[in-house]
Amino acid sequence: MDMVEEGLARLVTVDAIDLNVVAETTLFTCPTGKICIISHIVLRNLDGALATASVSFGWNTGEADDVIANGVLALTGATNYEIVKAESDAVRGVAAGTFKIDVQTGEGGALTGSVDVFGYLIDA
Repeated sequence: MDMVEEGLARLVTVDAIDLNVVAETTLFTCPTGKICIISHIVLRNLDGALATASVSFGWNTGEADDVIANGVLALTGATNYEIVKAESDAVRGVAAGTFKIDVQTGEGGALTGSVDVFGYLIDA
């Protein structure tokens, strides 16, 4: 067994997520034979302040909002970070499912950041 099956772990880090373009970006694919429980997301390493972008996270295509619904995040600068926890009644991922970020409303100017996805895997 590896760390992600023994306890909470960082499943993936994706850098340079564009927070100004309204689009979905795949962050993680649930491995074969596993169920994935996402506990929280860390948004960090921005190249500026974040004030108006709204984002969601999830497994469902089109909205990606079945783990963390659409919400406006606010960070005042590049050295700040935000932890966003999975909401009540979040959906678990299944084998070959893709966990995504969906920028619902763009920032209104060039802005990128890093997203860390935390959770754990269990046997299906």
